[in-house]
Amino acid sequence: MALYKRGGVFHYDFAMDGRRYRGTTRENVLSRARMIEAKLMNEAKQRKLTVKRRALTLAEFSKRFLDWVKSTRLEAETKHYYESGWRMLSEKPISGMRLAHITTDEAEALRFNHSPANANRALRTLRRMLGKAAEWGVIAAAPRIKLVKEEGRSAIIDDETEIKLLAEAKQPLRDVLTIILDSGMRPGEVFQMRWEDITWDRGMIFIPRGKTPRSRRYIPMSERVIAALDARRSGQTEGWVFPSDSVTGHIGTVAKAFEEAREAAGVSKEIVLYSARHTFATKVMGASGDLSLVMRALGHTNAQTAMIYQHPSLENVRKIVNERPQPASKKQGPVLLRHNPRHTD
Repeated sequence: MALYKRGGVFHYDFAMDGRRYRGTTRENVLSRARMIEAKLMNEAKQRKLTVKRRALTLAEFSKRFLDWVKSTRLEAETKHYYESGWRMLSEKPISGMRLAHITTDEAEALRFNHSPANANRALRTLRRMLGKAAEWGVIAAAPRIKLVKEEGRSAIIDDETEIKLLAEAKQPLRDVLTIILDSGMRPGEVFQMRWEDITWDRGMIFIPRGKTPRSRRYIPMSERVIAALDARRSGQTEGWVFPSDSVTGHIGTVAKAFEEAREAAGVSKEIVLYSARHTFATKVMGASGDLSLVMRALGHTNAQTAMIYQHPSLENVRKIVNERPQPASKKQGPVLLRHNPRHTD
C-alpha cells in the first residue's frame, strides 16, 4: 500500500487478492487522498473495483523481468541462465501471448530443438517470469510449469572422439574443451576464468566461486592446458580469460560451436560439452580409485553426487574371467537323461 505524489496530485498503488490497483486520487491534499484510497481498498476487497489496464505480452514483460535479473544479487551464472532462457523463449510464438493467457497447456506444448537440459533452461525461465508477474500483481496467479525429464549425463568422450572433436573445434571452443577435459571444471567456471586466478609457478587455477560450498578450490593444470592458456594470455595478468562483448564481459556459451564441431566430426549427439567433465572424472576415478579425490577436483559436497561419474572398467570383468582357474577338460560321452515316471511337466 502506498500513496505518492506525481504531477501535483496523489496516486495510489496497492495489491489485493493477487491483483494490483493503481491510479490517481485526483487530490492534492494527503488527508483527502488517504480517504479515497481507503474507499478504493474497501471496494477492491468487495470485488467492486475493476482495474482497467492493457494486458502485457510475455515479450513486453521480458524487459521488466530482465531489468530485475540484472539488478539482483543473483550469481552471474544464474543471470546468464535466465537471459539465455529468454532468448530461447523469444523465438517461440508464446512470446507474443498475453501473460494472463499463458497456461500449463501452452507451456507443455513448447518444443525446443535442444537437449532436455537446455529445454528446461527455457521452461525454468518461463516459470520464474510468470512467478514474478504474479508477485508484482501483473497477473492473478502463475500457472504450473512442468519441466521435461532429463536423463543422467552418462556419455563419455573416448580418445578417438576427443581427437575428432578437437580437430574440428574452433576457438574459443578448442581451449574451453581442452580445459574441461583436463581439469573437470564446469563450463561456467571456465567461462568465468580470470588471469588473476592462475598461479603459473604452481601450475594451478583457483576457482573462487561456484554451485556448492566446495566449488571454491584449486585445480592443477595439465601441460596442454598450460600451453593453451600461455598462447592465449599475450602477457595479460588480469581480466577475463575468455572475454566477450556481452553484459558480463565474458563468454557465456559455446553451444553452437560445439554442435557444429560435433556434426563435422560425425560424433553422436549424446556427447555434449558437459561430457568432457564427466570424462575427466571417470578417468581420474578409474586411475586412482579415490572417490574423495574426485570430489575435491569436481567441487562436490557429497559422495552420492560424485558417484554418478563413476564408470568401473569392464576390462576388469574380462581380466577376472580370463584369470580364474579353468576345470581340466575330460572326454565325456553324451549325457543320458533318465525318465522318472513320477515326474510330470
